[in-house]
Amino acid sequence: MLTCRQMTEMATDRFEGHLGSAERERFDRHVEGCDGCRAYVRQLEVATQALGRLPEPEISAALNDALMAQFVAARAPARAPARVSPWPVLGSVVVVGLLLAFARNRSQSPGDWMVGAALAVAALAVAGMAGRFAVGVVVAAVSAAVAAALFAGGQGPFAADHGVVCLSIELAAAALVGGAAWIGARGATPQAVRRSLGAGAVAGALAADAALQITCGAHNAMAHLLTFHAAGVLLVAAAAVLALTKPIAAGSTG
Repeated sequence: MLTCRQMTEMATDRFEGHLGSAERERFDRHVEGCDGCRAYVRQLEVATQALGRLPEPEISAALNDALMAQFVAARAPARAPARVSPWPVLGSVVVVGLLLAFARNRSQSPGDWMVGAALAVAALAVAGMAGRFAVGVVVAAVSAAVAAALFAGGQGPFAADHGVVCLSIELAAAALVGGAAWIGARGATPQAVRRSLGAGAVAGALAADAALQITCGAHNAMAHLLTFHAAGVLLVAAAAVLALTKPIAAGSTG
């Protein structure tokens, strides 16, 4: 069967009688079953008749190519919307659940739970953006982590030993949820895979930050929160931005 593009390329030859019997039969059979091509043929017939009445009609090759390109573009199927994968959201929930379940000490302060819940909601929102991830989402995620640190933090020890653990947990969570996002995006375009991976990684870091706001022993110290909790989200977000802006090699696949 002829495609619509092939049909448009053969239309002039069909009207001028330059097609063989087999090609002419294929052409006519396609036109009979395709409303768009049938309308195109009718328009071409009208145009041909009108031009036949003009003295020495001329249509430039550039104009003909432009018209053909517009016709093909008009008949091209609409691009399917980006898929929304549940894997990054599930991964974020698992990260928060595991960190809270296995924590030795959990804060009893309602304020800490409120801040943790707000960060968890932000993590789920970012996870839900997989496939449509953009730099603006990165900024929002980092802003949420910094705002939580400024709101909940106060005087307290820097606790570098705890900080290394907190940073490691956030990076591990970013890898876990980012991997879940990658699994959900397999088979998509390379750019969609990158966006899903970036969204998942940032969501994982935010999810870990949410749990650490309740389980970390130094979660009341602003210096600790900014240096390790918020900085962990910032580090993952920076890596995600670099991945999003890096040119995709020709021929790469998702």
